[in-house]
Amino acid sequence: MPIRKDQLKTVLSTIQKVNDSYTIQNDFLRLLMNISLNKKLGVELPSIGNFLDYIRQDIANIETILTRLAWQRDLWSTNQLDVGKWMSYAGCDIDLFHIEVRSVFDYLAKVITRVSDQPVPARVDRGFNFLKTWLAKSDDHVKRLGKDLAELVFSVDWFGDLKNVRDVNVHQGGVTLVFPEKDRILFLIPKGYEHLVSIPEIMYNENLVDFELYAGMYFGYLVAFLEQASRSIEKRLPSRKSAFGACNPTIVYRELPVIYTWIERILSS
Repeated sequence: MPIRKDQLKTVLSTIQKVNDSYTIQNDFLRLLMNISLNKKLGVELPSIGNFLDYIRQDIANIETILTRLAWQRDLWSTNQLDVGKWMSYAGCDIDLFHIEVRSVFDYLAKVITRVSDQPVPARVDRGFNFLKTWLAKSDDHVKRLGKDLAELVFSVDWFGDLKNVRDVNVHQGGVTLVFPEKDRILFLIPKGYEHLVSIPEIMYNENLVDFELYAGMYFGYLVAFLEQASRSIEKRLPSRKSAFGACNPTIVYRELPVIYTWIERILSS
């Protein structure tokens, strides 16, 4: 599938270099902050603040996991880490990446169902896949959630690919195999006689996936989707004492997490 570089550019556009630091400002952070401020001001809002905060933590976890993975890659490449340990550690971190991404989606499902047009069944907010499957069953379900939110959910046509990888590794005995190529993070996940991941644009060769490109692509898509979702959710909230955009919360990094350099690598390829 062609890489959606417009979405990746959207993510990088939220980053600014200020002196020796990097800052990130985006719609997701503004939504999270405004909900927090208005809750303290006594405004009645849907109970979504905690779930948004859990998403914020998951995004931070993903940044940390991938930075650690790059650090271990460099240790292995300079002979400071045993090859067996490198392959084991990297495989675990790749699995953890998929688990954290799925966690973001499942928390987001809880947010979306709490700002719906009409009440939806409690079982629907068990996860993003439950929500998407429920919506696909009936036009009435789309109406109950709200057409704009349903279109938002259906727009994530790449969710199923990551879901399959996570489900195979977590529930079906799948194994992430990492290959010892210096200065690279290469992996495959076998499924019978086939490979679970095979996307030409991010392959190192016909069998091995370049994880830096893989993670950069999907993390970029995830953050771009969160931006879109934040704007849709914001429109559905009642009037508050602090308008959207009244504050601009900022995340400051002394060193930019490596995932953003991986996104740049895709865009320059």
